Amino acid sequence: LIIFMVTAPMIQRGVDVSLPVVQRASAIEGDRLFVTVPLEYRQGGIVYLNEERIRVDALQERIRQIMETNRDKEVFLRGDGRIEFRELMEVFDRLMRAGVTKIGVVTREDNR
Repeated sequence: LIIFMVTAPMIQRGVDVSLPVVQRASAIEGDRLFVTVPLEYRQGGIVYLNEERIRVDALQERIRQIMETNRDKEVFLRGDGRIEFRELMEVFDRLMRAGVTKIGVVTREDNR
């Protein structure tokens, strides 16, 4: 896995997505908060907060509630490889507005 940390600012098993591919990898350790943007985001505005399926309209408030009690204001964002960059950035923007100060973008390692 490659994590690109954006400061404002081992994948967990849950929602199956086809992640974009990159060349190098670094491990994610400990309990992490993942937001997954599946292909169904396009039609229904659905994302996953860890394994919980929620509407993107509720994401900002849910993240804000979680961030109130978390010292580490970090979220890992992953999107299906078929999601457009614009769609991923829509969710990214909602996370920033919810108070997330670090957003890691998760991709899959290219095993060629």
